[in-house]
Amino acid sequence: MTTIGVFDDIQQMYFEFLENKTHPKLERLNNWGKNRFFFHQYFRLIDDRHHTEQIIIEFNHRQYCLNTGKAPDFMDRDNYMQWLMQELLHK
Repeated sequence: MTTIGVFDDIQQMYFEFLENKTHPKLERLNNWGKNRFFFHQYFRLIDDRHHTEQIIIEFNHRQYCLNTGKAPDFMDRDNYMQWLMQELLHK
């Protein structure tokens, strides 16, 4: 597992995650599943309750509570990256 440690790596890892052929077909997962799978791969999960849309990750030694229910479509690269960076920079 590769862990993301700096902001510059997030977009690169996200694009690689979308293009990686070894993962199950992302199209088969709903938006909730795509988010969980991505965060599980690249971030340390603090709280990952599978029955909610909330997920708490650690990034740069800080904890972030993300509401994946408010995330745009995971496959929409521009909007998703804008949402994720806004969540990580403004908390």
